[in-house]
Amino acid sequence: MKQITVAIAGQPNVGKSTLFNLLTGSRVLVANWPGVTVEKHEGFTEYKGYRIRFVDLPGVYGLSALTLEERISRSYILSGEADVLVALVDSTIPERTLYLPVQILEMFKKVVIVFTKYDLAHKLGLHVNLQHLEKRLGVPVVAVSARSGLGVSFLLDKIIEVAEHGGRGDYLRVDYGELEPFINSIESKLSGCGALAGYPLRWLSVRLLEGDAELARVVSEKCGSKIYEEVEEIRGEAKRVVGSDLAAVASSKRFAFITSITSESIVRLRLQQPTRSGSIFYHPLVGPALSILIVLSIFILAFIINTGFPLNVILSALGYRELAEEVEALSLSNLMSTSLGWLQELARSHIANPVLASFISDGVIGGVASILIFLPLIFMVMLILSIVEDTGLLPRMAVGVSTLTSRIGLSGNALFPITISMGCNVPGVFGARASLSSGERLRQILTLPLIPCQARLIVLLALATALKTLGGWLLVFLGYLTAFASFAVLNYIFYKLSREKEPVPEMLLEIPALHRPLGRVVWWMTWNNVKHFIAKAGTIIFASSIIIWALVSLTPGLTYTEDASASIAASLSRFLAPAVYPFQITGGKAWIIVFGLLMGLIAKEVFISSVITVSGSPSFTDAISSIGLSDPQIVAVGVFITLYMPCLATISAIYSETRSLKLTLLSIVLSITVAYAASTAIYYLILVL
Repeated sequence: MKQITVAIAGQPNVGKSTLFNLLTGSRVLVANWPGVTVEKHEGFTEYKGYRIRFVDLPGVYGLSALTLEERISRSYILSGEADVLVALVDSTIPERTLYLPVQILEMFKKVVIVFTKYDLAHKLGLHVNLQHLEKRLGVPVVAVSARSGLGVSFLLDKIIEVAEHGGRGDYLRVDYGELEPFINSIESKLSGCGALAGYPLRWLSVRLLEGDAELARVVSEKCGSKIYEEVEEIRGEAKRVVGSDLAAVASSKRFAFITSITSESIVRLRLQQPTRSGSIFYHPLVGPALSILIVLSIFILAFIINTGFPLNVILSALGYRELAEEVEALSLSNLMSTSLGWLQELARSHIANPVLASFISDGVIGGVASILIFLPLIFMVMLILSIVEDTGLLPRMAVGVSTLTSRIGLSGNALFPITISMGCNVPGVFGARASLSSGERLRQILTLPLIPCQARLIVLLALATALKTLGGWLLVFLGYLTAFASFAVLNYIFYKLSREKEPVPEMLLEIPALHRPLGRVVWWMTWNNVKHFIAKAGTIIFASSIIIWALVSLTPGLTYTEDASASIAASLSRFLAPAVYPFQITGGKAWIIVFGLLMGLIAKEVFISSVITVSGSPSFTDAISSIGLSDPQIVAVGVFITLYMPCLATISAIYSETRSLKLTLLSIVLSITVAYAASTAIYYLILVL
């Protein structure tokens, strides 16, 4: 088992001891630091195959070595014993408590910055853009609440990531303004002293300029009196030019740097005194019902804007068919599909080489299309959820549904990733980081892919149009019912299996006052979530699109073909045709459904176009009819598509979050098993009825 040594540093009262105790539990050793009577606390935890040793450094305000605790902390950091240094920031007073982490970053590269008491920040009207801080500081920035356990597993993941792959490429450089020429001069002098190889020279130069007596002795002993005297001359000149108190000037520059990054990353809102507004969410019956109603309203609004559903269905049922078609035609998804389709046709018509034309139009543009087609929905859902969260309503909804989710071993925090997953499973899997425990987070990662995303809704609606006698609503209803039921049952089973090791989930939230949403904060939240989809899922989807194009466009002999039925993918589908035998789908065209399922791995809605293309039919309804599927078979296929193996982007997200091939494969096997069990049972049940 690999071991990682982690030092935890922070100012007094930032929650350092609380976090240390949470991370280590009862496995703590108490001794004294060498040569002094100050207590030294060490603790251990095991996580994902690593034995992590935590060293609790004394609480200090800075690293100037003016006190015994500061000298202990600084000496330990410079010793190089720690693989990673965790620097704490109090979320309720970030501007002041960032001072120590900035000093640490000037002398140590492998750092994870942790914002403690994060659950209190929103209550106080504080909004922190952690991603922007991470970008400016060049190291991971994690939000943690020791009280509720929020973010602890994510912190451990980041510690392992930094230990294995490194931190910053270089030390943090603070602009010290008028001190810079003198810092550079001292650094130039020190660079000739090989005995200082273990010291960051720029940091050392700043400290010498500030008058650090301890480091001055180090330079004198290691480098000789000549270099020491030259450094003192430069310092004396700096005093004459800048002023006598160089330490105060340097300190003011650090605070100016902190102000520059926090002004861009932190928003403060004056809130009224807390009231019982929103207390209706705490009612055991009304709270869950109202919370679920709000979630459904969010998605209905997002679906209407993005696809026109279900407004188009309602209008059509009321006899307004033309208006229904207009709503569907003007939806964001349709407008984007039309635009991208136009680009594909343009590529085909203007590129003479048929292979290159197919590659550009179907592979490249088609790959981009499969990413962009979901952006409007994901953006809309994230935007609405960000508004709800910033107003203070989302924590109340989490409390409202906690009475339901706790029955299956989940806290109310699960509402957020479940809700997001209805748009796209990828950000939903990332959203599991808000879980209160590592066990809950893992259960969510494994089961969230069962939640039907927009792509699966599109397939269900397409299959519903192909039904001859059964109502289309039945297929959509069964798809969602079996998906959510499977999610709940599996979470309950996993929770029961791990209950001896894990406490009953409880909601420990600081409920902020209700207030109007801030545009800047809403944008932060929305963009950070959408960015995850583009960065993580987008690259996988695009690369997979190219691979799929090759499988569909090349024969087993690796020659180009426009006949998909002669392609490598078709040959593979024929070999796997027994996969749909449980639904009694047999015959010469059974492989077409298998082909669609294989293509659906890149994105579920590709199932529709794949079946149309290979069958040579003008529409999806005609394609299903030509294959000869009965209504019970159509329903079975619809339920199977809703549950079976998630798309490649989601698989990538699962691996990214777990860093485990075994757990990723477990999620795949789990979904396929559930899909076969549910769809086969429903198929035979419909036959009997």
